[in-house]
Amino acid sequence: MSDPERQSPSPSRQDAGLWATLAKTHQAGTVLPRHQHQRGQLVFATRGVMLVETPQARWTVPPQRALWVPPQHPHAIEVLSTADMRTVYCQPVLIAECESFTRRDEVHAVVASPLIRQLVLGLFEQHFDHTTRHLMVSLLLRTLQNTPCLPTHLPMPASEALRTALAPLLTHHQWQLPLHALAAAAAMSERSFTRRFTAEVGLCFRAWRQRARLIASLDLLASGRPVKAIAHTLHFESAAAYSASFRELLGCTPNAFRQGQTSDDGGAGL
Repeated sequence: MSDPERQSPSPSRQDAGLWATLAKTHQAGTVLPRHQHQRGQLVFATRGVMLVETPQARWTVPPQRALWVPPQHPHAIEVLSTADMRTVYCQPVLIAECESFTRRDEVHAVVASPLIRQLVLGLFEQHFDHTTRHLMVSLLLRTLQNTPCLPTHLPMPASEALRTALAPLLTHHQWQLPLHALAAAAAMSERSFTRRFTAEVGLCFRAWRQRARLIASLDLLASGRPVKAIAHTLHFESAAAYSASFRELLGCTPNAFRQGQTSDDGGAGL
């Protein structure tokens, strides 16, 4: 698999051997097909929402959050809303030097703390010399270890039949489809569907669908849609029910999350 960024050089690219940076704007609807990099990468969007898919799961990455992708890890990216991306690439030897970064081999999303934001954006400022920026990259890797993971990953089934059955939910928000319709789309009985789904995903279908709806709401939140409208689109019983479920998964209200807050001090925002 190729590295699409190598096929599309950018004047905003910097390559310093052990690390490199790339600044790029992608329009909504842009799809970067499955590929992998020789280097690990931290993908940070100052604006826009990305959907990153690996063979095992999907990650929704809202603005001001970041995603770590290890070296040689296949992934595809879909840009859900126009995104200003700032990517930092790190050679494996540099990653290995940071022994405290124990999650180096795991794809994971993080809340971009003020320190992470300043380190990432500072790498694009020319007044820092090479030595200083090298230290900034090393500090960035160490900081990631102490940064809470953002629970925006959605485990996916491996079988094509189950993935096909789930497509109407994920693509068209048809969350109200009954279980028997999904099982029929997968050419299975309801019992076989639920048993196989749990075995492949590690969650029962009901819990997975709830998590999928909440993660799908992140793109709608970033677009500025009101909480009540989002709750209606995703077939929650009410805005209050949506907010309560959102708080349970992400630790804050929808509006607090939209404002980039990590504590539950944003009000119900209904």
